[in-house]
Amino acid sequence: MQEATSARARIDALASAVAQEFESTRRVLSFEEWFDLLCASPQVHARNAAQYLRDCFDFYGRRDVRIPSGKVARFRLFDCEFDADAPGSARLVGQETAQNAFYDAIDSFVRIGRGNKLLLLHGPNGSAKTTFLDSVMRALEAYSQTEVGALYRFSWVFPNKSARSGGIGFGSGSGPWNGAISEATYAKLSAEAVDSKLSDENKDPPLYLIPLAMREKILSDLLAQARGREHAAGGTDTPGNSSQRSLQEFAFSEVVLRGDLTQRNRRIFDALLGGYQGDLRKVYQHIQVERLFLSRQYRAGLVTVEPKQTVDARSYPVTGERAYTSLPPNVGGQVLYATQGDLVDANRGLINFSDLLKRPYEHYKYLLTATESGVVALDHVQLALDLVFTGSGNDLNLLEFRALRSGEYQSLRGRLELIPVPYLLDYRVERKVYQEQVGDVLRGIHIAPHVPRVLALWGVMTRMRPPDPAGYSAKLQPVLSRLTPLDKADLYAYGRVPPGLSSDEARELLSAVPTMHQERFQQATVRAESGDPILLGDYEGSFGASVRDLKRVLLAAASDPGTSCVTVPRLFRELRRFMADSVNHRWMTLPRASAGFHALEGEGSITQAVWNRWLDLSDWEVREAMGLVDESRYLDLFKNYVKHVSHHLKRERLFDPVTGNLRDPDEKFMQGLEKTMDPKAGPAFRADLLSRIGAWALSHPDEEPAYAEIFADYFGRLREDYYRQQKAVVGRGIQRMLELLAEDRRSENPLAPQEEQVARHAVDVLLGNCDDKSVRRERHTRETLRDTLVQLSKFRY
Repeated sequence: MQEATSARARIDALASAVAQEFESTRRVLSFEEWFDLLCASPQVHARNAAQYLRDCFDFYGRRDVRIPSGKVARFRLFDCEFDADAPGSARLVGQETAQNAFYDAIDSFVRIGRGNKLLLLHGPNGSAKTTFLDSVMRALEAYSQTEVGALYRFSWVFPNKSARSGGIGFGSGSGPWNGAISEATYAKLSAEAVDSKLSDENKDPPLYLIPLAMREKILSDLLAQARGREHAAGGTDTPGNSSQRSLQEFAFSEVVLRGDLTQRNRRIFDALLGGYQGDLRKVYQHIQVERLFLSRQYRAGLVTVEPKQTVDARSYPVTGERAYTSLPPNVGGQVLYATQGDLVDANRGLINFSDLLKRPYEHYKYLLTATESGVVALDHVQLALDLVFTGSGNDLNLLEFRALRSGEYQSLRGRLELIPVPYLLDYRVERKVYQEQVGDVLRGIHIAPHVPRVLALWGVMTRMRPPDPAGYSAKLQPVLSRLTPLDKADLYAYGRVPPGLSSDEARELLSAVPTMHQERFQQATVRAESGDPILLGDYEGSFGASVRDLKRVLLAAASDPGTSCVTVPRLFRELRRFMADSVNHRWMTLPRASAGFHALEGEGSITQAVWNRWLDLSDWEVREAMGLVDESRYLDLFKNYVKHVSHHLKRERLFDPVTGNLRDPDEKFMQGLEKTMDPKAGPAFRADLLSRIGAWALSHPDEEPAYAEIFADYFGRLREDYYRQQKAVVGRGIQRMLELLAEDRRSENPLAPQEEQVARHAVDVLLGNCDDKSVRRERHTRETLRDTLVQLSKFRY
């Protein structure tokens, strides 16, 4: 009995919560109640689809991030924080240039008053085009649940005979049912009191019920009043306004001012208006306004169209259907049509034509007029649309369409906004993909330190192309001719210049990075077995290993029976299997270019470079765990050096915090450090060094100089000098660490007590057993650490 009472209480509480939520979200309104909302916030309830999408972007905001070409805005919408815990959800990593191009296109639709193009995201396979558009749809779905993202549609409600005679306003007189109707609304009648309810699959907004002749004047007055209220309030946002700009710069679109009801809604409206002798208030009594929540699952305003060979919309008569038989004669006696299809389901929102160019051209030829006019001619009616057209396409399909159907391409090109979505070229960014998206899949499998970084670096280097020296200054041309894929990857990711450059060359190279990132190349071409040429792309990131491919490599490395971890050596074994599949990955057959570009294996290849980078990282982490690395030591030393150099060149004395007196810069200190950093340093070395800092500051305004990145070559030499002194100590430590991991007996050459203690502490640090958890962010298992130490011992010690 008690359990039954508890269950009933829970159900009551659940019902109460649902009822409260139903009321607070204004799910069902009369026309008058909806009109009150319109009067209060016309900028919210009189938007077209493009305005709604732009407001969605603005609602989630943006933040500045740095990409190789400079600082750029990233839209928080693509971080997908609104559904981060949803199963299978993944945010869009990188692609800020494409994000801004997409937003700018939407903004242009808003400014001209209508969307007149299809936004086609194009790029190589696996470049995140689908993730991009999926993130937009997910954001729209979440935005439609908010107060400022409220959307409404309407249905027609016709009460039954008992309701008409039961005190809700029906009496004698003339009208559709030979009865006069009072001022009561039928919007909130119970189901038992409703004879027929007709919903509109096209989701016409209630706004279309305002007669066209008066609509513009009414809306203009409402907007002026809203602006007046905001001005009187001191410029603060009015309730329901998602951003101040949306009210101050808001303008009504063509579809809002000139849009009309569908054929069926128009005939019902006109029949009721005639039956009520022109009394519009009585027509509005039959209107039930309902909240419209965008949904991918239920295809409400959000639709993805896969490649297929059927049309995207059709019309059909519905007059004889059961729902229409109980309508008043002057309403139900007409020929009425309904519509259905992808375009209909997507109306008021966004449609995505996935892999658009894989469909036969005849099946999307209608987009030539549909995108520009917003109207599609069906068998029986004209279908008016208010939605944002988007799509995705593979670069190869786009190239083929452009070459083989040039006439059709030229016709369609004017209706397309082409937005490139290349592969990522910053391995710091790509690393996040593997860290965020693969971890959930590989539950129970340990990912060794540096695996995501190494995989991302290898993938980015397969996409790199050698820069064309002819497009740069004479001083930079010899530097660019020596630039390796690893140098270029570090340059894009960290602004790190290769070793051996003078300060002047380093400054020139850093200032050329934005140009280099946007460089166009000759079309890369390979040959198929038939001898026919295959075009791969003319921009960096148009070919190479995709994130999708590399995810499969990572999963394959974890799929062997009994595998409990993924290590870098195991990852490289899978990469070599992947590289053997050149038949299905044509970019692998590109001829080797200068400085190792497109070289996958062998001396000077990108695979060898990435392997050596991993050894460097592992060497560094072992030394750090042994207490032999203190990055702050180099940084403080270098900062002090820069301060002395700056005062020396300005002929100024500097303050000594120990004595409290002014003293001259320490020439001996400066010369000693310069000898380590660059034995060939000349008289101009110090001035060049400060110039290099100034060049970096131009592309990183308002940021503290990142000396370790700007002078990675000098820092590297400082480390190397120190490492050479410590190599024997590290080698003995690694050998003892391997013995500790294998729990072997002590070797015949025991370490000194202090070195023994260092080796044991280093093992604890690398395994994450150290009390100070802040020492390391990534930890090893005994197996991954043993694998790493074996490779280090083999190749470095």
